[in-house]
Amino acid sequence: MEYGGYNVNEKYSSIVAPNFYFDAIFQPGMTFNDQYQGDAEGAGAVKVFRLAAKAAKDPKQPASDFEHGKADNDLIPVLMNNLQQESTKIYNVQASAVPFDMADAHLSQSTQVCKEGWQQSGLACLAHEGTAMEDTEAITASNIINKVIAGRKTIRKQKASANVVMASVETYSTMLEVAGDKFIPVKNDEVIRTGQMGYYLGMLWVECNMLDLTAAAKYYDYAGSLQTEDLSKVEYIMYDWRGLHIIDLLSMARLKDSENFNGTLAQVEICTGYRLGDKNYAVVKKRPR
Repeated sequence: MEYGGYNVNEKYSSIVAPNFYFDAIFQPGMTFNDQYQGDAEGAGAVKVFRLAAKAAKDPKQPASDFEHGKADNDLIPVLMNNLQQESTKIYNVQASAVPFDMADAHLSQSTQVCKEGWQQSGLACLAHEGTAMEDTEAITASNIINKVIAGRKTIRKQKASANVVMASVETYSTMLEVAGDKFIPVKNDEVIRTGQMGYYLGMLWVECNMLDLTAAAKYYDYAGSLQTEDLSKVEYIMYDWRGLHIIDLLSMARLKDSENFNGTLAQVEICTGYRLGDKNYAVVKKRPR
């Protein structure tokens, strides 16, 4: 750097510029069910009992005898078979030559990229295990309410609750345009910091830019098969958050001295199981291909 042909100092800032990351869309007790989290300890799978469904009873005349039915149940298996890993080499000769904490910065980055993969797998589970809507007409400002209500009808007629809408940026923006002051933002510091959420038509809407930008989201399903979903075609996923089970078996973040080189390893590992308890818990609205 020169001023008028005279060499002047150059300095490197100790503040690291932020990277762009996807929104944090999965919040326990709001957008997914974490009630079985404690059951994963010491196991590679969690199997959840569910009593067999029974029909509503018809009335009988007073002074009638009981009719004895058989108790029955089934199991919802959730396999802890999705591993997110990231390991970055931090050479001491590099770390000592920059004005910021290089190891801490890369550990934070590793955590973010694993969390993004964790979320992509959760969305892939919803898209794969939910019910695809037959309607593929693109959502516009003139038809969005009809398209959303159609999804809600499908879920409600299966006795589930339509309480969350994961919406692409295009769909979410169209909703804001139509809703106006009827949209109610979520008043929660953590949610405001990590994602765009609010209520409209009686449901929690979550802006999910991962839907717009992810063409190949992957996860291992409850049968152990690798599934790949093109999320970029999804306009919204409407679902009952109580039916989306996300269970973490292991979550680790560490800085570890290396035995192979002079430096540190910034490592993150998350082992997770994903399961939609029933396909009727969710509907997936896609646009034309």
